[in-house]
Amino acid sequence: MKKLVVLLALLFAFLEGTAYALTPLMPVENLRVGMKGYAKTVISGDTIETFPIEVLGVTGDENSGYQILIKAGGSLIERSGGIAQGMSGSPVYIDGRLVGAVAYGRAFNDPHYCFLTPIQNMLEMLDKPVPHKDNAGKDPALLPKGTRLMAGGFSSVGFAILAEELQPFDLTAVDVGPVGTVQVAGNLEPGSSVGVALVQGDLSLGALGTVTWTDDKGRLLAFGHPFVQRGDASFFMTKTWVLASLPNLQTAYKVGNLGQAVGTVNQDRAAGVAGTVGKLPKYIPLYVSASDMTRSLNRGTRVKIVEDEQLTPGLIASVVASEAAKAADHAVGGSARILFDIMALDSQNNPLHILRENMYYDTKDIIRQLPQELQEASQVLLQNKLEKVNITNIDVTVDLSTDSLVAEIQRASVQEKEPKPGDTIHLDVVMKPYRSAEITRTVAYKLPKDASGDLKLNVRGGASMNWIQQLLRQQKEEGVPQVKERAQEQEKRDKEKKKEIRLRDYVREINRADRNNDIIVEYAVKESADSSGKSGRGMAEQAAEEEIPLTFSALLAGGRNKQSTPVDLIVDGETGVTVKIAD
Repeated sequence: MKKLVVLLALLFAFLEGTAYALTPLMPVENLRVGMKGYAKTVISGDTIETFPIEVLGVTGDENSGYQILIKAGGSLIERSGGIAQGMSGSPVYIDGRLVGAVAYGRAFNDPHYCFLTPIQNMLEMLDKPVPHKDNAGKDPALLPKGTRLMAGGFSSVGFAILAEELQPFDLTAVDVGPVGTVQVAGNLEPGSSVGVALVQGDLSLGALGTVTWTDDKGRLLAFGHPFVQRGDASFFMTKTWVLASLPNLQTAYKVGNLGQAVGTVNQDRAAGVAGTVGKLPKYIPLYVSASDMTRSLNRGTRVKIVEDEQLTPGLIASVVASEAAKAADHAVGGSARILFDIMALDSQNNPLHILRENMYYDTKDIIRQLPQELQEASQVLLQNKLEKVNITNIDVTVDLSTDSLVAEIQRASVQEKEPKPGDTIHLDVVMKPYRSAEITRTVAYKLPKDASGDLKLNVRGGASMNWIQQLLRQQKEEGVPQVKERAQEQEKRDKEKKKEIRLRDYVREINRADRNNDIIVEYAVKESADSSGKSGRGMAEQAAEEEIPLTFSALLAGGRNKQSTPVDLIVDGETGVTVKIAD
C-alpha cells in the first residue's frame, strides 16, 4: 500500500510539471460565437487570478491571419480598469483547451473588449520562427496590450533622453521611480507576469507581459504581439512583481518591478515573444562614475545592457546622462569632462579598443552633450557594415563643474627665429578665458622635413571644429546636398577597394579625433578662407579642390601635419602664424 501511495505521488508530481506542455489546444476553426471561458493573469503581486470571457467572433483567414474578438468581465477586470497593458499574453481557455493570448484592444473604446492571438500562431515561433501574417498588427486603431516600458532609477534628464531614443521604435516608457530589490518565488507558468528587459542593475528598463504557454523544457510563449519585432532577439527574461493596474483615458496599464533575470527571450515576432528559462542573454557591462567637482561628490552605477545593434547605443547614452544628472543635481550650465573606455571583439575575436576623452561646455544643459560621442562610437561598432562586433565592457568617468572652463584663442607667436626643417618649434598661444585675464599656453610643433620658405600655420581650438560634427550628424539624419554627391562617389571608390577598408581604421580615427580641449596646429588652409576668418569653409573648399572625401575619418583627421596638444580648457577660435624656415 505504501509503495502505491509513493507511485501515485510521483505520478501526480510528474503530471503537474508537464501539464502546461500537455494542455490541449482549441483551433480557431472550432470557435463559435457565444462560447465562454476564462483567462489567467496577475494584477497584484505574483498571484494568478482568472476572469471570465466570451467569444464574440473570428475575423480574417489562414492567409491573412485570424483575429479572435472577446469580451471580458468579472471583478478582476473592474479592479484593473479593463484589459490593461501588461495583460498581453494572458492565456484564454475554453472547455479546458488553450485558445490563444490576450493581445490587442481598441484605443478610447470600451476596455472590456480585446483581440486574441491564436495559440497556433505563437507555437510556430518554437519550430519555425518566421514572421506570421497578422491583421491586428497592421491596424493603427489596435493598441498592443503591453508595449509600455517601465524605467526604474533614471533621473528626469536621463528619462527624457530615454524617451527620445525609444520613440523611433514606437516604444513609450513610464517612470516607476527607484529600482527596488524584487525576489519572486516560484516558477513562471501560464498566467504569471513576465518581463522583457533591456537594462538590468542599478537602473532597469523593460516591459511587463503575461506567460501564455510553457513546457517541461523551460520554453515559454508570452505577449501575443511583438515587443519591438526584432525577429531573432536576445533580451533578458525576468520575473516581475505587479504593483497595480492603473486606469488611463487611453488604456489601463500595469505598473510593477522587474525582478531577477531568469532566462533569455530569443524570438520577438508578430505573434509574440518566445524564450527559454536558464541561460541569460549576451549583455554589455556598463559602469558609470560621475563626480560633481564643485561639491566634491561622487557616485557610480552598474548596469547590464542587452547587445542590440539598434537599441543599445541609445540605452547607453540614457544611462550615462542619467547618472551625470544625479551627480550634478542642478539644471544650469557648466563644464564637464568625460572619459570612456570601450572594449570589444571583432568577428575574429581580435580586441578592439576605443579610449576617448573630451571636454564640453554649455550655458544651459551640459548633460545632453556628454554621451554624444560615446553613443556615436558604440554605433560605429555595433552598426558597421564590415563585420560583427561584440562589445565586452564599457567604463565611463564624468567630471562636472559649474565653472566656465572655456577660452578663445587671441594670437600666437613662435619662439624660434629661423628654425630648420624637421625642428621642433614652440608656439606661445595667447587665450582669453571666460571673464578672466589673458593666459598663455605653450605648445610644441614638429616641422615637416620638407618645410621651406615662409610656412603658414593655422592654430585653432578643438571646439572650433564642432561644425564638422554637426554637419556629419545632419548628413546622417537628413543627407546634406553639398556633400552627398561627393560622399556617394567616395562610397563607390570604397566598394572598389573593399579589401582595404577595415573597421579598426575607423576605431583608430575615433581615438585620434580632435578634442574640444585641444590646441591644434596644422598647415594653414589655402587662401580660400572667407573674410570672417572661419577656417571651416576654407577647409571644405580645399577638400573639394584636392578631392578629399568629406567623410567621418577625413574631416576629423584634418589637414596635413596636424598636431594636437590637450590643455585644461575648452578652446575655441583660431589664428594664423608664419614661420620663416632657414635655408
